[in-house]
Amino acid sequence: MSKQQKEKHLQATIYKIENVKREQNFILKHLWKVIVFGIVFSFWAPTYGGSDALHRRDSLVEKGDYNYITLVIMSALIYSVFCLLFHFNSKYQNNKKLRKLNALKAELENEIKEYNS
Repeated sequence: MSKQQKEKHLQATIYKIENVKREQNFILKHLWKVIVFGIVFSFWAPTYGGSDALHRRDSLVEKGDYNYITLVIMSALIYSVFCLLFHFNSKYQNNKKLRKLNALKAELENEIKEYNS
């Protein structure tokens, strides 16, 4: 690669690093939206009864195993667990991507310095 191509690659890598940093912590940046959606989901999920083309299925409330409040609490807990899993998984993946991009950035900077000397 020529020096000019390496400089362009370095600039693109810097933009990728900035993009990853900007997109980190999605749940924390949109916390109120996540909470509102979780509340709506928690109250809606127990009453949802899926339907096929031929017949309608009973919802969890209609089956009568648990009362509505218990089902709402269980739905909220399940939603919270999935949000936590998403948060920690995306944090791990972003850190892994940042380490790789920073290593590439350092390598490109060293190669450009070699061209200059």
